[in-house]
Amino acid sequence: MDAWRCQIGSGRWACATALLLTPLGAAEAQPRPVVVQAELGAAVAVPDAPGVGACAAVRVHAPWVGSFGPRFGAARCSFADAHNLYTVAGGLAWRPSLHRRVRLVLEAEAGLGLLGGVGRALLGGAIGADVAVIDGLTVGPSLRYQQLIAGSAGGDDPRYASLSVVVGLSSELFDRPAPPPAAVPPRPTPRIAPPPAARPTAPPPQTPPTPSRRTAAPPTPTVGLTVDRDHDGVSDASDPCPAEAPGWLPDPARPGCPLPDRDRDLVPDASDVCPAVGGAPHEEAPLHGCPGAIRVDGQRLRIDEPLVFDIVRLRSVNYPALRELLSVLRTLPAGVRVTIVGHSAAEPDPIGRVQLAADRARAVLSWLEAHGLRREHVVTAIAPPEGVTAAPDPATVESVDIWLTRP
Repeated sequence: MDAWRCQIGSGRWACATALLLTPLGAAEAQPRPVVVQAELGAAVAVPDAPGVGACAAVRVHAPWVGSFGPRFGAARCSFADAHNLYTVAGGLAWRPSLHRRVRLVLEAEAGLGLLGGVGRALLGGAIGADVAVIDGLTVGPSLRYQQLIAGSAGGDDPRYASLSVVVGLSSELFDRPAPPPAAVPPRPTPRIAPPPAARPTAPPPQTPPTPSRRTAAPPTPTVGLTVDRDHDGVSDASDPCPAEAPGWLPDPARPGCPLPDRDRDLVPDASDVCPAVGGAPHEEAPLHGCPGAIRVDGQRLRIDEPLVFDIVRLRSVNYPALRELLSVLRTLPAGVRVTIVGHSAAEPDPIGRVQLAADRARAVLSWLEAHGLRREHVVTAIAPPEGVTAAPDPATVESVDIWLTRP
């Protein structure tokens, strides 16, 4: 995704221009949805419009990078004076996202036109909009201009303008992702019993030692089996808490044991201002471990009011929550890995959805780093990290989630 990213502060149109100019070899291998469009509308000859004709067309758009790529199509227009116009053209189309489920459509084309039995070169272009009804199905208007080149035949170049309604179907309508497989519960760790103690045997009869110059060999040490049920690197024989791993809060006075944390908010009870109520670490002592706008919820760092974006730009209403998030991340235990996961469920184009989700996660991390976050193991992603089993939060489908895992 690094080749597709643009600076967060440059705005949506600068992002779109950067995406358009990205080299083809730099784009990640993502599925490109092929769009098939059917048009039906009316056309007139310009500047003189003696009559209105009916037009029908079929076009195919196959993007190369993001929403930019080639487009091919064929059309037929019938006019009242009994002449027909047939066109076959190819060109380039760009469908940048305007907002949510709306896309601007810009096309440039060149091809051949057949008018009155005479073939001519054709140049044209179109501007329109696509509104996503559901993922993979769009409807919108299109205004098209076409000019036939008379060439050596002389005379004026015939020009036509048409206004159509366009219905589009993309391959995303049929390529629905398969539901995730059901989670398989982990197998319990087998308990290894210590070896049985050897039965006492009668000592062998004593015989008088025989004088010899050789030195007797040292006895062979007995190798025992080390048991570590909680997999914390401390054997059960010397582990004061053999059934509980120390986790992110190891107790330095008792190797193999965690520090007491009743509310499981990653703040030890000894320094937790609110030890019985879940909260989050905080730089300000009166708030350390107490409920606020952000709290530790299992593997998730939950924000009460999800962050709000203007496409990829963070709104100023987020600044209080971002300042509290900065304080929490600075105070988390050093062994916690933080993953900021972006979402953009309303984006109709799958390529744009992946890019927008990555840009939103990066926008949050950029704000935190610009305001002094200096912490290892903070990354951005477009999917939860491995090992996360919590269900998705419906409140963050257009925002970000923050997950806490081990490095």
